[in-house]
Amino acid sequence: MSKPANDPALEHYIAAVTELWQPDSATNPDTAHRVRELMSEWLHSTTPDTAWVRTLKTEKSSGFPLHTNPDHGFIQMNHYHAGFRTNTPHDHGPYWVVYGVYEGEVEIPVYIYDAASNTVRVDRIDRLKGGDAVAYLPGEIHSTRVPTPEPAIVLRFLSTDLSQVPRQRFKPEQIVT
Repeated sequence: MSKPANDPALEHYIAAVTELWQPDSATNPDTAHRVRELMSEWLHSTTPDTAWVRTLKTEKSSGFPLHTNPDHGFIQMNHYHAGFRTNTPHDHGPYWVVYGVYEGEVEIPVYIYDAASNTVRVDRIDRLKGGDAVAYLPGEIHSTRVPTPEPAIVLRFLSTDLSQVPRQRFKPEQIVT
Protein backbone atom coordinates (compact mmCIF):
# COMPACT_ATOMS: atom_id res chain seq x y z
CA MET A 1 0.00 0.00 0.00
CA SER A 2 1.29 3.48 -0.80
CA LYS A 3 0.38 6.82 0.72
CA PRO A 4 -3.38 6.88 1.27
CA ALA A 5 -5.34 9.64 -0.45
CA ASN A 6 -6.96 12.43 1.54
CA ASP A 7 -4.97 12.13 4.76
CA PRO A 8 -4.32 15.76 5.68
CA ALA A 9 -2.55 14.87 8.94
CA LEU A 10 -0.07 12.57 7.15
CA GLU A 11 0.44 15.09 4.35
CA HIS A 12 1.15 17.88 6.86
CA TYR A 13 3.60 15.66 8.79
CA ILE A 14 5.51 14.59 5.66
CA ALA A 15 5.61 18.18 4.37
CA ALA A 16 7.05 19.37 7.70
CA VAL A 17 9.72 16.64 7.70
CA THR A 18 10.61 17.36 4.06
CA GLU A 19 10.92 21.07 4.80
CA LEU A 20 13.43 20.57 7.64
CA TRP A 21 15.50 17.91 5.80
CA GLN A 22 19.14 18.83 5.06
CA PRO A 23 21.94 16.87 3.33
CA ASP A 24 23.21 15.48 6.69
CA SER A 25 19.75 14.83 8.21
CA ALA A 26 19.88 11.02 7.91
CA THR A 27 22.68 10.92 10.51
CA ASN A 28 21.95 14.13 12.43
CA PRO A 29 20.59 13.68 15.99
CA ASP A 30 18.94 17.13 15.93
CA THR A 31 16.85 16.08 12.94
CA ALA A 32 15.92 12.83 14.71
CA HIS A 33 14.61 14.75 17.71
CA ARG A 34 12.63 17.17 15.53
CA VAL A 35 11.07 14.29 13.58
CA ARG A 36 10.13 12.71 16.93
CA GLU A 37 8.26 15.90 17.87
CA LEU A 38 6.52 16.01 14.49
CA MET A 39 5.57 12.32 14.70
CA SER A 40 4.02 12.80 18.12
CA GLU A 41 1.96 15.72 16.80
CA TRP A 42 0.88 13.60 13.83
CA LEU A 43 -0.08 10.65 16.06
CA HIS A 44 -2.26 12.92 18.19
CA SER A 45 -4.00 14.38 15.13
CA THR A 46 -4.70 11.06 13.38
CA THR A 47 -8.23 9.71 13.81
CA PRO A 48 -9.36 6.06 13.94
CA ASP A 49 -11.22 6.44 10.63
CA THR A 50 -8.02 7.37 8.76
CA ALA A 51 -7.49 5.01 5.80
CA TRP A 52 -4.07 3.66 6.86
CA VAL A 53 -5.32 2.95 10.41
CA ARG A 54 -8.36 1.07 9.11
CA THR A 55 -6.25 -0.86 6.59
CA LEU A 56 -3.65 -1.84 9.16
CA LYS A 57 -6.27 -3.05 11.64
CA THR A 58 -8.14 -5.00 8.96
CA GLU A 59 -5.13 -6.60 7.28
CA LYS A 60 -3.01 -6.92 10.46
CA SER A 61 -0.02 -6.23 8.22
CA SER A 62 3.48 -6.58 9.62
CA GLY A 63 4.20 -3.28 7.95
CA PHE A 64 4.08 -1.17 4.85
CA PRO A 65 5.48 2.21 3.88
CA LEU A 66 3.09 5.11 4.18
CA HIS A 67 5.62 7.35 2.46
CA THR A 68 8.99 6.90 0.78
CA ASN A 69 10.68 10.16 -0.05
CA PRO A 70 12.33 9.88 -3.48
CA ASP A 71 14.55 12.95 -2.98
CA HIS A 72 15.82 12.39 0.56
CA GLY A 73 15.43 8.62 1.01
CA PHE A 74 13.55 8.60 4.31
CA ILE A 75 10.71 6.14 4.83
CA GLN A 76 7.66 6.33 7.09
CA MET A 77 6.52 2.80 7.93
CA ASN A 78 3.61 1.53 9.94
CA HIS A 79 3.21 -1.84 11.60
CA TYR A 80 0.58 -3.96 13.29
CA HIS A 81 2.29 -5.75 16.19
CA ALA A 82 0.33 -8.65 17.67
CA GLY A 83 0.13 -9.02 21.43
CA PHE A 84 3.34 -10.22 23.10
CA ARG A 85 5.33 -9.72 19.88
CA THR A 86 9.05 -9.22 20.40
CA ASN A 87 12.16 -8.83 18.28
CA THR A 88 15.86 -9.15 18.94
CA PRO A 89 18.30 -6.32 19.72
CA HIS A 90 19.65 -4.42 16.73
CA ASP A 91 20.86 -1.01 15.65
CA HIS A 92 20.38 1.04 12.50
CA GLY A 93 24.07 1.46 11.75
CA PRO A 94 25.08 5.08 11.23
CA TYR A 95 21.45 6.16 10.85
CA TRP A 96 18.65 6.97 13.29
CA VAL A 97 15.07 5.81 13.67
CA VAL A 98 11.98 7.19 15.39
CA TYR A 99 9.40 4.81 16.84
CA GLY A 100 5.91 5.98 17.71
CA VAL A 101 2.78 4.29 18.96
CA TYR A 102 -0.64 5.18 17.59
CA GLU A 103 -2.55 2.62 19.62
CA GLY A 104 -1.61 0.03 22.22
CA GLU A 105 1.59 -0.23 24.21
CA VAL A 106 5.20 -0.98 23.29
CA GLU A 107 8.32 -1.39 25.39
CA ILE A 108 11.67 -0.61 23.81
CA PRO A 109 14.67 -1.92 25.74
CA VAL A 110 17.87 -0.01 25.00
CA TYR A 111 21.08 -1.99 25.40
CA ILE A 112 24.73 -1.44 26.22
CA TYR A 113 27.18 -3.48 24.15
CA ASP A 114 30.14 -5.26 25.77
CA ALA A 115 32.68 -5.87 23.01
CA ALA A 116 34.85 -8.11 25.21
CA SER A 117 32.07 -10.68 25.66
CA ASN A 118 30.08 -9.76 22.51
CA THR A 119 26.95 -9.41 24.62
CA VAL A 120 24.35 -6.76 25.36
CA ARG A 121 22.54 -5.89 28.58
CA VAL A 122 19.50 -3.71 29.12
CA ASP A 123 20.39 -0.15 30.11
CA ARG A 124 16.82 1.22 30.19
CA ILE A 125 13.35 0.45 28.90
CA ASP A 126 11.29 3.12 27.14
CA ARG A 127 7.55 2.56 27.51
CA LEU A 128 5.37 4.04 24.77
CA LYS A 129 1.59 4.39 24.59
CA GLY A 130 -0.68 6.08 22.09
CA GLY A 131 0.79 9.39 20.91
CA ASP A 132 4.29 8.72 22.29
CA ALA A 133 7.36 8.78 20.06
CA VAL A 134 11.06 8.32 20.76
CA ALA A 135 14.23 8.69 18.66
CA TYR A 136 17.07 6.15 18.65
CA LEU A 137 20.30 7.63 17.43
CA PRO A 138 23.03 6.09 15.28
CA GLY A 139 24.48 3.01 16.95
CA GLU A 140 21.86 2.77 19.72
CA ILE A 141 20.98 -0.88 20.19
CA HIS A 142 17.31 -1.52 20.90
CA SER A 143 14.48 -4.00 20.42
CA THR A 144 10.70 -3.76 20.56
CA ARG A 145 8.12 -5.79 22.41
CA VAL A 146 4.41 -5.61 23.02
CA PRO A 147 4.00 -6.38 26.75
CA THR A 148 0.25 -7.10 26.60
CA PRO A 149 -2.07 -9.50 24.77
CA GLU A 150 -3.55 -6.52 22.92
CA PRO A 151 -1.95 -5.52 19.61
CA ALA A 152 -0.14 -2.23 19.01
CA ILE A 153 -0.03 0.04 15.99
CA VAL A 154 3.57 1.15 15.69
CA LEU A 155 5.04 3.81 13.41
CA ARG A 156 8.69 3.67 12.41
CA PHE A 157 10.43 6.53 10.64
CA LEU A 158 13.65 5.38 8.96
CA SER A 159 16.12 8.14 8.15
CA THR A 160 17.26 6.03 5.18
CA ASP A 161 16.47 2.74 3.44
CA LEU A 162 18.22 0.17 5.65
CA SER A 163 18.17 -2.71 3.16
CA GLN A 164 21.81 -2.12 2.18
CA VAL A 165 23.11 -0.77 5.52
CA PRO A 166 25.46 -2.87 7.69
CA ARG A 167 23.80 -3.24 11.09
CA GLN A 168 24.47 -5.00 14.35
CA ARG A 169 22.00 -7.72 15.27
CA PHE A 170 22.11 -9.82 18.40
CA LYS A 171 20.72 -13.27 19.19
CA PRO A 172 18.77 -13.96 22.40
CA GLU A 173 21.75 -15.82 23.88
CA GLN A 174 23.81 -12.62 23.61
CA ILE A 175 21.51 -10.80 26.04
CA VAL A 176 22.81 -10.87 29.62
CA THR A 177 21.11 -9.67 32.77
